[in-house]
Amino acid sequence: MQRASGVIRTAESLLRLVMLYITNNGSFQMAAIGMALTEGITMSKVAAFKRMRKCGGWLRWMAKELCATQGATAEKPAFLGNRSVRLIDASDETTKGKNNETTYRVHYDFNPFEFTANVELTTNKEGEKLTRHEISKGDIIIADRIYCTMSGIEHVLVSNADFLLRFKSKAFNLFDKAGERIDLLSYIKDYSLNAFENADIRCFYKLPCGTLRPIRIVAMKKDEVAIAETKRKMSRKVSKKQEKQVQADTVELNEYVVLATSLDYTNEQILELYRARWQIEQVFYRLKSLFGYDNVPSKCPDSVMAWFYGKLMLAALCESILKKMPFPPEPEYGETLIAIIGAQCLG
Repeated sequence: MQRASGVIRTAESLLRLVMLYITNNGSFQMAAIGMALTEGITMSKVAAFKRMRKCGGWLRWMAKELCATQGATAEKPAFLGNRSVRLIDASDETTKGKNNETTYRVHYDFNPFEFTANVELTTNKEGEKLTRHEISKGDIIIADRIYCTMSGIEHVLVSNADFLLRFKSKAFNLFDKAGERIDLLSYIKDYSLNAFENADIRCFYKLPCGTLRPIRIVAMKKDEVAIAETKRKMSRKVSKKQEKQVQADTVELNEYVVLATSLDYTNEQILELYRARWQIEQVFYRLKSLFGYDNVPSKCPDSVMAWFYGKLMLAALCESILKKMPFPPEPEYGETLIAIIGAQCLG
């Protein structure tokens, strides 16, 4: 749009190119053909690529504004002040070809309050670990249990940042201040928690050199429905993947939400902060299942960013349209629909 001689001269045309790209499996060729058919604009797939790779910031702005309009953005808790919160996760996507299939891993680093993201596409040989992410001073890193390792935790602490991680059972041992190993489940059970009550346990983990590092465990008892669902998922995972039977203490520990953290907020504030990860995970799940956001078609960082924010903008746009549709439908619409269905049935 910056060049008077360019084939894309308006924001509307550029948006059409974006939509053609993200709804046609990321094909620059199909996007270019679509522009010729819809607007009479002739361009090569290379020209489509060059324009798409510069759209990331623009698409992020539109996605953020659409989400804000629909009330979909997360409000930053006041107790966080100016600290930056980063939700880290990854998703695998298998692409099948003629002779083989390739599994890619999409790594996400998302700030739910500032609405910024870093997205990286690698092979599935690149592990889900905190050490692959650059951490800044004062950051709060939130991630699932697969990221709960001593090396990951040390990487965050060395960067003068804090972590809030779902605790991974048997990832590493915990100790008391005397250096004696403790049984975390027994400690939690001593609190005799009811549903949604929480416990605060101060303990340590031991580095290979023998040094004890303090770590805080916050545990919350799930309700009966959540416990039953957790057990169902564990049984299904064992059956489907033919894994070893889960040990009894692990099953019992999964009756709690167990978090490992270096933060000094209250238990309630820590649990509130971790819920942001649950909300974002639900958003990503919907993006993946409905809009195919994880089917990233390119390894170019700029194109990956445009793809991610384009999908997010598309989801927000669909949500906006759905909210404006009348429900229940207008009487005239309902009568017409009934007449059509009746005619189809009688025919």
